[in-house]
Parts: sequence; C-alpha cells; structure tokens
Amino acid sequence: MIRSSELWGGLFWFALGVYVVWVGRDLGLGVVNDPGPGFALFWLGLLTLGLAGSVIVSAFRVPGEPLSALWADTRWQKVLIVIALLVIYGWFFDAIGFVLASTIMLLVLMLAIDPVRLVVALPVAALTPLAIYFVITRYLKIQMPTGLLSGILG
Repeated sequence: MIRSSELWGGLFWFALGVYVVWVGRDLGLGVVNDPGPGFALFWLGLLTLGLAGSVIVSAFRVPGEPLSALWADTRWQKVLIVIALLVIYGWFFDAIGFVLASTIMLLVLMLAIDPVRLVVALPVAALTPLAIYFVITRYLKIQMPTGLLSGILG
C-alpha cells in the first residue's frame, strides 16, 4: 500500500494544493464582484485538493502499481534533450522572436525527439506558431517578441 504510485502522486498534488490555497489566501481573496489577486489561486488550489483527495481515496480502495513502475521504460536521453531544448528556447526567445524560436523548437521536437513525417512536421511547425502569434497579438492585444522577423510581423 505504501508503495502505491497513485497514493504518492495524490499526496504530492494534495501538498501542492495546500500550498496554492495558502498563497491564494495570503494574497487576498476579495469578493466575487471584485476578486483579489489570490482569488483564482485559492479556488484552483481547492480544486487541486479535491482531485488529489479523490486519487488518494481510490489508492486506498484499489492499490495500484508500485512506485518503481512510474519510471519503468523511461527514455531518459530524450527527457534530458527536451529539457536542454527548452532552456535553449528560453535563452533565444527574445533575441530571435516567438515565431522563429517556436518554429525551430517544434521542428527539432517533431523530427528528432518523436519522429513525424516531414510533410506533416513542416506545415505544423510553421503554421502553429504563426497562428498563435496572431491570436495573441491581434485579438488578445498582448505583445510578443518579434525578434528577427520584426519587419515581416510588425
């Protein structure tokens, strides 16, 4: 029972939910008509607590696989490569811009990490960041770094 992966996962998320509720309460809840900065955090934390509680209860009813099963067949090389790619993505994000950085990142992920055919990878990697960029900048009015494509996207 103590080695159940569901139990430990549920306990982790329960602890995180407690922390989020605490932070949300400390930031100030406000009222429904005038929510404070911690309003959403508080309620998301309570939702996390409820979901984690249901996982914990189900772990006691039907014990799951042992904790070691969570890491079985993990492809650690690919995990480390993705982490490195995310660091590089963050490093160059402002310099080369959202669209170009995201396109390169998606291409590398789709061609090297989890291979997809080139005829699928190219349009997805090119069009997805462009679509997201235009939704964020045009409709949501949020500034995104254009970087090297500032003359084209401007």
